[in-house]
Parts: sequence; C-alpha cells; structure tokens
Amino acid sequence: MENISKSFGKVLANKNINFEARGGEIHALLGENGAGKSTLMNMLSGIYSPDSGSIYVKGNRVNFRSPRDSIQAGIGMIHQHFKLIDALSARESIILGERGGLFLNVKKNNEKIDELFEKYGLDINLDKKIYEMSVGEKQNVEIIKVLYKGADILIMDEPTAVLTPQEIDRLFEIMNNMKKHGCCIIIITHKMNEVMEIADRVTVLHKGRTISTVDKDKTTPEKLTELMVGRPMDLSVKRAVTVKGKKVLDVKNLSVLNEDNVKVINNICFDIKEGEILGVAGVAGSGQKELCESIAGLIPPDSGEILYFNENIIGRTPGEIIEKGISMSFVP
Repeated sequence: MENISKSFGKVLANKNINFEARGGEIHALLGENGAGKSTLMNMLSGIYSPDSGSIYVKGNRVNFRSPRDSIQAGIGMIHQHFKLIDALSARESIILGERGGLFLNVKKNNEKIDELFEKYGLDINLDKKIYEMSVGEKQNVEIIKVLYKGADILIMDEPTAVLTPQEIDRLFEIMNNMKKHGCCIIIITHKMNEVMEIADRVTVLHKGRTISTVDKDKTTPEKLTELMVGRPMDLSVKRAVTVKGKKVLDVKNLSVLNEDNVKVINNICFDIKEGEILGVAGVAGSGQKELCESIAGLIPPDSGEILYFNENIIGRTPGEIIEKGISMSFVP
C-alpha cells in the first residue's frame, strides 16, 4: 500500500500511509485507538476505497470496489465482531455465499474443508450450530470461511479481544500454522504483550500516519510505546500506599437476567472497601454489563442485595443512586 489517504468529511483518518506485508509472516499493525489501523485495513479488504494512493497485491496493482474483489485477490478479513448467522451450522456458514449456495457438491465441499482442517490444525464440529458455539469456535469458523474462499492474506481485527487465555493460545497455534504454509497474517492490535509474542514485524501508526516498520526481535515494548504515542513513556506502575477503610459496597447473592430473560449473573458475592480498586475480569458477554447496570439502577436484579454503606439500594432510581455517590462511567 503506497501513499494511502482517506478522509471522512473533515476527519483525516489516513494520510499518505505506506504499508507492506510479506507471505509467511505475522505482521502487527500497532497504534492507539483512532490511529487509523482499521480504516487502512478496511481499504485493503474492499470495504472502503482510498481517496488517493495505490494498493498492490503480489506485485499487481488492484482497485477494490467491494469485499468480493478483495476476496478474489486472496484477501480475507476477520472482524472483531463476527459476521455469522446463529441458525446455521459451521458447515453451512463456511460455504454460504458461493455460487450454487447449499446445493453445491457436498462431498467436494467436505473434502476441501477437511484439507483445510488438517493443513492448519483447525478442529471444530462442522454440524454444530453457531448459537451453540463458544467465542473461540466462532472465530475458527470465520478463519475457515476466508481460507475456504482461497484467501492467503488474512486480516484479523483485534483477534484476541473477546477470547479467554486458553483460546488465545490456541489461536496463536493456528496463526503459526498458517504462517508456516506461506500465509500473510496482519493483526490489528494495541496489545503490546501479544505483539511481542506472535508478530514477526510491526508497523506503528500514529494519528493516521505511518511512523515506522520494525522487526519485532530488534525492538522493545518501550520503544514501540514511544512510537505509538509520540513521546517517551514510563510503563511502570507506581502504586500509592493506602490504608483500606470500611466497607463501601457489599453485593450479596446477586442474580440478574438479561433482556432475553437468561440468567447472566448467578448468585455472585463481593465487596469493596474504601481506598480499594476492584477489577472484574471476563471475556465479553460474561455479565459485566449487567452487573454494572444493576448496581447503577438501570436494570432490576432477579434476586440478592446491593448494600451501599449497609443500605440496600435495589429499587432506587438511577438518579437517586447517583445522588448517593455511585456513578457508572465509560472509558473509550
């Protein structure tokens, strides 16, 4: 990609970006939120068209007008939010969109899918419905989909954002298998530890511009962070010495139902004291959203207690809860 620029109204998302990736490598595209990573890759995958600049694939200049053009050139993008239909099986999802639809040669399709499974070390139940799958299994279906369509350049947008540590390890195994077979894998990320573990080269973007492309083995997290933010950064965490005070919030046997009447929080208990930071960990969809909303009074719990200085705040309005000193804030 040479001198790629893209604007959305007055917002310049990419300005004269140069980017080059090779077969048989994992190339990390690194940058802060809003650095232009996804916009650049959306142009490579045919979702957007550049305002100026040129794209070359395997030495040939291309002009993508749609994602179909990109797929035909051997490029497949796996989005952070999967594009799957819950009612279909893995097998149906993989072949969906081909000419002939579900009336293709089943034996030939299965042989091709089996070859991909063996070649890249993939393993999922092809007859399992999408709605029955874990997040990691859904991601594997997305990977097989683009490989099945002939892609050997794979773009993965924040591929580990919703995975468990075990699923991340498995994903990295699959990515290394694809690399061994000559695939070019581009990962969009801002997670430094994963870049240092899996990438071969790293291109850093900052405010829509290319800053540098470096070999992973010839750099450090500190140097990459400085390139990302444009100034030296101290990555050490300096913790203030605090004395824990009395209990502020006490959640007892809390259960919460989501909008589909499914229990997403089941009988959890925890407390927070003055001078304390409590972290809630889990992949997306594990109930964090419903937990916060129930404490903030936005949704009613199914059972349990939420005590704020020993007062049960269940049944209070969001406004009353804010007045008491509890606010829910969003950090982008």
